[in-house]
Amino acid sequence: MTGIFADEARTALQSHRQQQHAAQVRDRGLAERAQRVRDVTDPISLGVHPSAVRRTDRLESDRVPAFVERDQFDEVVRRIAQGGFVLIVGDSTAGKSRLAYEAMRVAVPDFVLLQARPSEDMQAFSSAVCALRRSVVWFDEFDQFLRAGGLTLQMVKDMLAGPEREVVLLASMRSKEYDRYSARQRDVTDAATWRAGREVLLHAAEPVELDRLWSPREIERAQGAGRDPRLRAAAQASDRFGVAEVLAAGPELLSDWMHAWQTGEHPRGAALVAAAVDCRRMGLHRPVPASLLVALHEVYLSARGGAVLRPEPLADALAWATAPVQGASSLLLPDQDSYLAFDYLIDFPGLPAIPERSWETLLPAVSAEDAFDIGWAAVDLMRPTIALKAFDIARGHEVPDADYAHAIALGNAGQPLPAVSRLRRLHQQRDTLLGPDHPDTLAARHDIARYLAEAGRLPEAVALLDRLAPDRERVLGARHAATLVTRTSKARFLRDGGDAPGALRQLREVLPDLTAALGPEHVDVLLTRQELARTLGRTGRTTDARVLMTEVLEDQQRILGAAHPHTLSTRFDLALLVGQSGEPEEAIRQLEALLGDQERILGLHSRTLSTRHQLGRLLAQTGDLDQAQEVLAAVLADQERFHGSSHPRTLATRYDHALVMRSTQGARTAAALLAALEEDCLRALGGSHPLTQTVVTARR
Repeated sequence: MTGIFADEARTALQSHRQQQHAAQVRDRGLAERAQRVRDVTDPISLGVHPSAVRRTDRLESDRVPAFVERDQFDEVVRRIAQGGFVLIVGDSTAGKSRLAYEAMRVAVPDFVLLQARPSEDMQAFSSAVCALRRSVVWFDEFDQFLRAGGLTLQMVKDMLAGPEREVVLLASMRSKEYDRYSARQRDVTDAATWRAGREVLLHAAEPVELDRLWSPREIERAQGAGRDPRLRAAAQASDRFGVAEVLAAGPELLSDWMHAWQTGEHPRGAALVAAAVDCRRMGLHRPVPASLLVALHEVYLSARGGAVLRPEPLADALAWATAPVQGASSLLLPDQDSYLAFDYLIDFPGLPAIPERSWETLLPAVSAEDAFDIGWAAVDLMRPTIALKAFDIARGHEVPDADYAHAIALGNAGQPLPAVSRLRRLHQQRDTLLGPDHPDTLAARHDIARYLAEAGRLPEAVALLDRLAPDRERVLGARHAATLVTRTSKARFLRDGGDAPGALRQLREVLPDLTAALGPEHVDVLLTRQELARTLGRTGRTTDARVLMTEVLEDQQRILGAAHPHTLSTRFDLALLVGQSGEPEEAIRQLEALLGDQERILGLHSRTLSTRHQLGRLLAQTGDLDQAQEVLAAVLADQERFHGSSHPRTLATRYDHALVMRSTQGARTAAALLAALEEDCLRALGGSHPLTQTVVTARR
């Protein structure tokens, strides 16, 4: 017995010594990285994009032009001096990092600066920060710290806590990533987005938003900025681009990439860049190993013509893609034997859809934590099959929240009742662990209602929201976004259940509250106005609906951009209203124009398939039955491949195809099709689903 205890003691002591040594090594490494803010003279080391090289009078290279004070400068200085969590949000190359760098040098020059790295242990890093009394913690591209296994709310609280400590968490983040984490996208519910990441962001104050395009006062300051020709040239292009993006050579790099596809230029290099860009669009925001990038780039090279383009050798392609333009940034940023796409390229609105083969090649090559992030990117881009595969990988390795994410993806993939069953179990777990009033527990109840509605059990979904709304108002407040979303969801369920007048009243009541709480340009406000226009159409007020939908479309094009999925969705709704107004030919013309844009931007996508479905219906309405049958048969084949044979959208397309077949092939053929469809609807959706009831009535 003594020998056993002695062995255990020796093992424990050895483990303790190993942990102590690791902590000493870690702390020593962090100490070597720490500097006084005033001593950090190279902003590029913190993530500031370099500009074109300029030779000074002393023949030295100058890669950072003079700082032009932004309109938000004083506000950022004030917030940093005040301490706490300061977040700056804006497009790529808007100047976020440079603004943060210059502001902290003014506000807290004597503080210790510690730069966080996404690859390190955040728990150990936050513990080291807690040992510092006066410090600035620098987070560049903050979304990379919010992934599975990354920064948590408790770590943030610990870093900021403590008597006689002054700490600033200074973070920058691209607007697109902030929007995703802040649940501005309706397709991903407030409970389904990155829960831990959202908790961290909610702990920050309202972010400082930095516009890519500079104000007239900022441009005037740039034009008067001494003798630096780079600033004057960038200011002259400010009618089309932001001054900071011109300085970082963003537009020039984008142009180089677009032209490199030409035969005899750099098509292999362009394909490598396209693969790296799509890795980031697919949710992988860390450098991609060269071997994976090489495997992926063949998809893009083949799609453009392959050998016909006379692609250059791989070594030449990598050299071209990593060469800085005029000493500024490059298309691919090398990191040992891995590469990261320049973030300016990711936000370009004209990028084509991500090929299916890219998802299939990427998923098996990444970690479980990366698979979790890829799964949410797939949810955002409405790739339900990919999302399920990605979350399965994450679940197999017990990534936090992967089970919940898988349930959401299951519902989005056309299996709402299995999703409800899983969500009820997960809700019970949250109720037990977190309590019934925890926001996550309440959010699970909202998601259960959502998928009950998709399963056709609309009265049950409305009743659930009626109980949830007062609980959310009591816990979160009447003007909290989640409380308001509960009310808009109820209106949508009422309308889909046949009570369009009741839905109209509900939407008119909630819209002013939503606008007052979030502002008129918030995405949720735009989407609620879109729902109001849809509901007006359901009540027969088509003219009013078209006027409102047109106004929403104009605002979305201005605020979100013409290529945003929400903008494309509103164009779809407007075309349907045109058809309801007795103008099917004009509606067909609008849908055909929309389809071209959707196929270019989204590719094979749920919304692209819906547009093709409605085109088939309108063609039948105009009497072009043969063309309608051809269109519906083609979209049905793609629906079955994309969504699966049991998805409600696939079943709805089968129904409309059967109706056209009744006119072209006779009642006997249509009856057989409807009989088989009725059985499939009963099995997949249940007898109470509106589509099932419609099919039963049509068959009779």
